[in-house]
This record gives sequence, structure tokens and C-alpha cells, in this order.
Amino acid sequence: MTLAWASKASKWIILSIWTLIVVIPLIILVSVSVKSPQDLLYTTLGFPKDFMWDNFAEAWKTASLGMAFGNSILITGLSILGVVLASSFAAYPLARVKSKFISTLFLYFIAGIMVPFQLSMIPLYKLLKFLHLINTHQGVILIFIAMSIPFSIFLYTGFLKGIPKELEESALIDGCGPFRTFAVIIFPLIKPVTASVIITNSLSIWNDFLVPLLFLQEKTSRTIPMAIFTFTGQYNSSWNMIFSAILLGTLPLIITFLLLQKHFIKGLVGGAVKG
Repeated sequence: MTLAWASKASKWIILSIWTLIVVIPLIILVSVSVKSPQDLLYTTLGFPKDFMWDNFAEAWKTASLGMAFGNSILITGLSILGVVLASSFAAYPLARVKSKFISTLFLYFIAGIMVPFQLSMIPLYKLLKFLHLINTHQGVILIFIAMSIPFSIFLYTGFLKGIPKELEESALIDGCGPFRTFAVIIFPLIKPVTASVIITNSLSIWNDFLVPLLFLQEKTSRTIPMAIFTFTGQYNSSWNMIFSAILLGTLPLIITFLLLQKHFIKGLVGGAVKG
């Protein structure tokens, strides 16, 4: 009885500590975003007496967040679409065909997870300059797709290995080809891992600062992180404006997670364990 109580108590303590670690930064984010510059001089923690709701409107206007939202939604949306299609199609034969070549090819894809972007950014810049894709959304989208494919293939392959082959054999008997089998039967079954791919990659692409900084140099092409960066200065930064812009910029990610949360954990665990 004592051991069971101690085990339960330790779990609650760990969960409580983790909750504080997650919640406290969110409280600071909200509190700073509604403060005036004068309030920031006296206190960082805690909410002010007078809430400066105008900070959000000022941040939206000053940093041109409307245009930045449009750019980020376009880049993230098309990148995720490309990642889901390319990764799921590539993972299907990797999960079904058993041969040394396929195993080697799978390891080749997975090795991409360990290659940091900083290692390849100069060759990529030269390549995009040669293709005349600097300062274009297409160039950045292609880079994000390439960066996101390795981990996505890992998740898809692991999940696909857990789907019985009898489903495909039955479809083959009914006259379905491999492409129709994948589109009609297999793809609907991988919704959980697709939700995980969408959430994890949306988070990284939406928040990425270095790729747009290098390849989108025009003001009209700014994404959300680049727009937020405009509030920073060499000697002084408008922290209340920065936090207001960050809070506005996280809303699409929160909405995406809430819409897909029931599939997220199931797909992430299934893709990692079965692989």
C-alpha cells in the first residue's frame, strides 16, 4: 500500500513540475504582451494594472503581420502538402519490399535526419541562385520539403509496417493496382501518422528563421519569425511588441494542434515503435 501510494505521489509530483515548466513561460508570454514599456522596467513577472490591448494592433501594423501571415501560411501549407505526398509514397515500398537495396535506401533517407541545415546552406544557396529561385516562395518550399522528408519517411515507414498485407492482397484480387490500393485503402489508414507529420513539420517550418532569412531577402516575402525580428534593435528591443507578435504568431499552430490532437499521439507512437 505504501509503495503504491509513493509511486502515485511521485507521478503527480513529476507531472506537476512539468506542468509548471510548460505553463509559466506561457503566463510570462501573455503578461509581457499586454504591458507598456514603463511596466517592463519595474516588473517582468505578473500582470500589469492596466492591460495594453493596443499592443496587438500596433504589433500587427508595425511588423506587417498580415502580409507575414499570408507568406507563412502559403509556405507552410504547400510544404506540408509536398512532404505528406512525397513521404507517404516513398515510405510505402520501403515498408513493403524486403531486400538489401530497400534497406540501404531506407538508411540513406534516415541519414538525412542527422545532417544539419547549416552544413548544406551554402551549396543550397548556390543551387537556388543558379535556378533563379532566390527571393521566391518556390525555392523556400522546396528546401523545407527536402529537410522534412527524412523524419517523415521514418514515421510513415514504421506505421505502414503495422498494417496487415492481407488488405492489399484482397484489393489486388479485386483488380486494384498498386497506386489505387495505396490511395483508396492504405492512405486512409495512415491518418494518425499523417496528423503527426503535419503537426511536427508545421511547427518547425512555421517557426524557422534561418531559411527565410537566407533565401527571402525582400520585405514583401517576410514570414512570421522575420516580421517579429523587426522589433529587435542593436541597443534596444521592444519586448512587449515582440511578445505580442509571438502570441499572435502561435495561434495558427494552436488551432492546428487542437484539430489534429486526437490522432497526434497515436500516430507518433505507432510510427516510432513499429519502425
